Amino acid sequence: MGWKRNKRKAVEGAAVTGAILAWLTSRTPRSMVGAVVGVVAFGTLGYWLVGAESFLDALYMAVITVSTVGYGDEVPTTAGRIFSIIYVIMGVGVFSLTLSTLASSLVAGRVHEVIGRRRMERQIKELKDHLILCGFGRFGEITAREIAGKDTGLVVIDLDSARVDEADDLAMLAVHGDATEEETLEKAGIENARALLCTLPTDAENVYSILNAREVRPDIPIVALARDRRAESKLLRAGANYVVSPYSIGATHMARQILSPNLAQVFNLAAAGGEGGLKQVGVQLDEFAVGAASPLIGVALKDSPIRRDFNVMLVAVISPDGEREFNPGPNVVLERGAVLVSVGPPAGLEQLRDVCAG
Repeated sequence: MGWKRNKRKAVEGAAVTGAILAWLTSRTPRSMVGAVVGVVAFGTLGYWLVGAESFLDALYMAVITVSTVGYGDEVPTTAGRIFSIIYVIMGVGVFSLTLSTLASSLVAGRVHEVIGRRRMERQIKELKDHLILCGFGRFGEITAREIAGKDTGLVVIDLDSARVDEADDLAMLAVHGDATEEETLEKAGIENARALLCTLPTDAENVYSILNAREVRPDIPIVALARDRRAESKLLRAGANYVVSPYSIGATHMARQILSPNLAQVFNLAAAGGEGGLKQVGVQLDEFAVGAASPLIGVALKDSPIRRDFNVMLVAVISPDGEREFNPGPNVVLERGAVLVSVGPPAGLEQLRDVCAG
């Protein structure tokens, strides 16, 4: 019966050992490092108790033992050697598992990064009619958040990896690279993009980005941010279709707040997005292009359902050749490709969107 007892003990020991190994391998790198520190502390205390002459000797013996260096036996006693046998088995096991856990964590992190980058590149290649935002600084982030609220694809480009991570945390597609280089713009899918927004830290970088974008896509609409008022003309000459100057906009807004406060309030509502904008008074401002299949083509405004059925007012009608007609009259006939700048309730605007799309 002795062999059965020994077999049972061996099986129980294997089960305990397996449980310990499973627990160790499931630990995080931080906890594994803590385990190594704990093993060294345990060894130091053990050698001190079994005969080490000083705390430093005990610590020295613990470190050279767990590292398998083994310069010599600092505690040449029977108790010390028995403790060393136990400590070597335990220490080497924990130390080896710690190294393997750290290595696997690093490899897993690298693999996750590579897989994530390839997935992002695949998603960008599949995008059509999206926007590219160059620069995710203070102005760029606000712009990106505004675009994210719309049903429009967006790709962010920034040279700062921390900002790329911020965009990624906001569930935005982001490319880490220099937006003044053609290769980076191609990675962002400029060939299929609807427009390019340049909000880079300096006006010179915006100029370079615009010039390179024009090389790749001569027809792409470009909106650029002017950090300096004197740079507006340079950005336009470089190829920007529109230039936004925070200084000019801010100055005009400040003057309007004093001279025409009620008008300023209306502009504030129109400019604000979400619940803080026109939505709080039950209307929205939007634009729609008259598509090729729209029943509005060739119809005068007085005969259309825009005002009568949708309760939507047209602020302006922009013809396909770019001519703008504000406060259009009832006899204006809508053309294919015309853009209708409209204000009205959300439901009415949805109806107008559907009719324009055909």
